[in-house]
Amino acid sequence: MARGEQITLGKYTMVYDSLAIWDSPDGRNVARAVVDVYSEGKSVGQLYPRRDYYYDLQQSVTLPGVRSTFEDDFYVLLVGWEPIAAQGATFKVYHNPLVNFVWTGGLVFILGTLVAAWPDRDPEPIRRRTPARGATVRA
Repeated sequence: MARGEQITLGKYTMVYDSLAIWDSPDGRNVARAVVDVYSEGKSVGQLYPRRDYYYDLQQSVTLPGVRSTFEDDFYVLLVGWEPIAAQGATFKVYHNPLVNFVWTGGLVFILGTLVAAWPDRDPEPIRRRTPARGATVRA
């Protein structure tokens, strides 16, 4: 995507704004994109997907930009970029509707397990009546 280009996925529209690359004091090279997110035409904020490269370990870590609501999750991953040519970037974009119902179902499952495993009260001992001494038992 070039700067200012947009992509629509479901009810969300993502607009690529900028990309910044810098070295941090703790030995990382950070590439962070800024994307504006719109839901049904209204701005819902910005996301900052990034990729950190650790010089000492020679490994990179990708951190997604996430917008999470009870209704759905919207993820943006920074996959690659072209800093010299067109200031373009490549993204992976995911829209996961109703994902929080999975978490809610897990909580209901745990609660149900606790209720089912809750110990019963110890039953009261049954006291047998014994006839008093000298009493006659009628049949």
